[in-house]
Amino acid sequence: MKHPKSIRFFLMDGTPGGRLSVELSNWTGKAYRIPRNLLAESQGLKGIRGTGVYLLFSELDGSEDIYARLKDHLQKKEFWYEAIAFISKDDNLNKAHVKYLENRLYDKAKQAGRYQLTNDKTPTRSMISEPDQAEMEELATKL
Repeated sequence: MKHPKSIRFFLMDGTPGGRLSVELSNWTGKAYRIPRNLLAESQGLKGIRGTGVYLLFSELDGSEDIYARLKDHLQKKEFWYEAIAFISKDDNLNKAHVKYLENRLYDKAKQAGRYQLTNDKTPTRSMISEPDQAEMEELATKL
């Protein structure tokens, strides 16, 4: 049986085109939408300096310091204008979890066929314990 859920959107800059945080009830994750031109203002966001997965339109990647990686992409990759970052509010993601999620999200995007994937290579799925795999599979269904 599926249980009802609520989604909380917070317009961080007071406008729909600005930064956005999204939380799902009874979930320890959080998502941020960060327009390219507001990356500098986002360096202090809770969890953005931690481990997580992010999307740059057609690009999928993960990092142990999301903000540093996005800042690097700001200088080296011209194509993106918005990033979506997924973090754990309880700092419960590690590098192996992120690699697993990168692979699952890449597979889901490829199967959907709605996006042009520009990754240089398919992200490898890390080996994680069965309990961690179950948690990451549930997380991947919510992302």
